[in-house]
Amino acid sequence: MNKKEVYEALVKVIQERGAEMQLAWNELMESNKQEGKSSAGDKHETAAAQVHLELEKMGKQMQEHNRKCEELERFNPSKLESSNIVRSGSLVETSVGWFYIITSLGKLTTAVGECYVVSASSPIGAVMLGKQVGEVFQWNGREGAVVGIF
Repeated sequence: MNKKEVYEALVKVIQERGAEMQLAWNELMESNKQEGKSSAGDKHETAAAQVHLELEKMGKQMQEHNRKCEELERFNPSKLESSNIVRSGSLVETSVGWFYIITSLGKLTTAVGECYVVSASSPIGAVMLGKQVGEVFQWNGREGAVVGIF
C-alpha cells in the first residue's frame, strides 16, 4: 500500500465531506433567513429555535472538520521524515490490517485496498504508538503485530 495514495484518498474524502457540510450550512442559513421573515407566532418561534439548534450543531461539525483538515496538513507525507517507530502520520501494516494514524475517520477504501484511518488517541492508535516492526500490541482483547511502518 502506498502512503501517498492513501493520503490523497483521505484528503479527497475529507474535502467531499467539507463540501457537503458547506452546502448544508448554506441551506440552514437560507432557512434561517426565511424564518426571520415569518410572523406566525409560536409556530414561527419554534421553527426558528430549531433552525438555530441545527446551526449550532452544524457549526460544531464544521469545527471538527477544520480540525481534521489541520491534522491532515500537519501530517502530510511530503513534510514528514520516515521513521522506524509508529507515530502520528504513520501508515502501519499490521497482522490485522492496515492503519493510518492521522485523524479519526474509520474505514477508508482506496484503489490499493482498505485501510483504517484512526487518531493517535484512539484505543488502537494509542497502543501502536512507539511500536517497531515485529512488536506486538493489544487492544480491546485482541492482539496484533506491526509488520511494516511507512
